[in-house]
Amino acid sequence: MPIAKLKHINLYYESYGDTSLPAVLLVMGLGTPSAVWPQSFISMLIEKGLRVITVDNRDSGFSDKFKKAVIPYSVPMAIGRALLRLPVAAPYKLEDMALDIDELLGYLSLKRIHVVGASLGGMIAQVLATIRPSKVQSLTSIMSASGNPRTGFGKVKAIYTLLMQPNGDIHSVENRAQHYYRIFSILKSPDYQYPEDVAKKMLSSIAQYEFDAKASERQLLAILASGDRSSQLSRLKTPTLVIHGKDDPLLPLAAGKEVAELIPNAKLEVLPKMGHDFPPIHFETIASLIASHVWQVEA
Repeated sequence: MPIAKLKHINLYYESYGDTSLPAVLLVMGLGTPSAVWPQSFISMLIEKGLRVITVDNRDSGFSDKFKKAVIPYSVPMAIGRALLRLPVAAPYKLEDMALDIDELLGYLSLKRIHVVGASLGGMIAQVLATIRPSKVQSLTSIMSASGNPRTGFGKVKAIYTLLMQPNGDIHSVENRAQHYYRIFSILKSPDYQYPEDVAKKMLSSIAQYEFDAKASERQLLAILASGDRSSQLSRLKTPTLVIHGKDDPLLPLAAGKEVAELIPNAKLEVLPKMGHDFPPIHFETIASLIASHVWQVEA
């Protein structure tokens, strides 16, 4: 198991493809291990001449957990404070998660990299580009947001899914799979029906991991504690691609549009039949958009 033993944290990562090719780092979302990146999607990026690196964020997958960290108050209270634009305390912030990635780049001897982030991963990628601009060759922000509470909150039911608990024994893989299916059913695009085998395989892979609701809470608090990052994004000079689903119930399309408007010269791609998920019908489109973006920067 490839574990990067860094100065401040241990991170699990995987590397795919030719190490001499342009490197793309994929950063996944809240409470989600990097194993959720579809292997077929990774293969598409490799076929387009890219090296792919995936990483488990702190508090997810096989990377270090912060179980001893004190959560200062409940998530609903933190959300309320964020909506009122009051400071939110948290065990760590997005900046800390971005610095984890920065340490990983040093460990892998990568001076510069193309960063692709989804949801929370998109926020981490944005922050990395703002605090370490010389290390981020290009940024791709997928179904993400700027931290502005006016645009970054979707439907109440979708937000509530972040706080859901599995029914019954959380050590049961079957119970965890059913739990993730409930979440997936709420977050996915209502206009796209996944092939049953594809959905089952994806959710079963997540269910193999230990369930830790507090880990997701800590990551969510990190988002809220970092606050509105609009001013930082408006100063970014990193070539940026923004991809967002037309039917995203968690981070509305308005959030993606705002990110694209804030970052100078950013390009926005809106995909139909896409919620807060990666529908297989869009794998080739998303892979092609990322590859084209990377190669334009590399040219």
